[in-house]
Amino acid sequence: MKPRHSISAAAAMAVFLLTLTACGGNGPSAVPTDAPATVSPTAAISPEPSAPEPSPSPSAPAGGETQVIKGTGVYNGQIDSHSIEIQTEEGPVAFELGAGMESIPETLNEEDQVVFEYVEKAVSGDASLKQRILTKLAASEGETGKGTGLPQTKQLELMLEGSREEKTATLAPGDGYSLYVFDILTFDSAKGRLYLKAAPDYYADIEKLPSDFNLDALLVEGREELSKTGEVKELKGQERASHLSDARLLLTASGNGGTRKYIVTETDGQGYIIRMNIPYGDATEGFPPHAFASLNTLVNH
Repeated sequence: MKPRHSISAAAAMAVFLLTLTACGGNGPSAVPTDAPATVSPTAAISPEPSAPEPSPSPSAPAGGETQVIKGTGVYNGQIDSHSIEIQTEEGPVAFELGAGMESIPETLNEEDQVVFEYVEKAVSGDASLKQRILTKLAASEGETGKGTGLPQTKQLELMLEGSREEKTATLAPGDGYSLYVFDILTFDSAKGRLYLKAAPDYYADIEKLPSDFNLDALLVEGREELSKTGEVKELKGQERASHLSDARLLLTASGNGGTRKYIVTETDGQGYIIRMNIPYGDATEGFPPHAFASLNTLVNH
């Protein structure tokens, strides 16, 4: 039997030869077994490259959609240094002044008729809330900047079901004019249409006339328009009392669909055509008194 240490030496030699073989025959010549072990700088294990940090993704616009919304109203004044209030069809509404608009309120007076544009942005933490930011604000065309001098609300008298009542109406601006509107009505200043909130097919359209309008020509036009509804009748004298008492012309016609009216009135030298549509229905009796009471407050600026 061979001594045990000779087996260990042989085994060690075999492992060493296998290691040299595995390290590649294309490398440098084998180092003698008795040479001191050295580590080449190029043989050091390089650290694994760290994964590149992801670049931050662009944040979404704070307000989402930035569709510009246009409107008209009455300037109520500043709330603070960066927000104002405008009386609109919806009532008093607060708006934030956009960039570069901080000095605009200084050019306006309270009760000025104004035109404005704004964008809506969602309020962080509550998507149901909207922040209205003005991008444009100016006095309406023809405004002197001194205001209309009219109160924001007014008590109007009207006859409802045979009883005389007083109701509050709010000032609403139009194209160079204004009128007081009851809370059951809405006035679309862009279209010049006064209509019933609950039933928009009850309406009165207001059209400005040129300064040289011809009443006889309008009589012919009105009769032609209303003849499509039914027999046309011209109301005069006391018949106009429940409508517009100072109307220059008042035509009416009724048919299967309801009643239509063609009215010419004049205020402060400015003439207007009022075309009224009154369908048959639940509001047939209630709409005309409210509409005529509002139209009687029409004032030219």
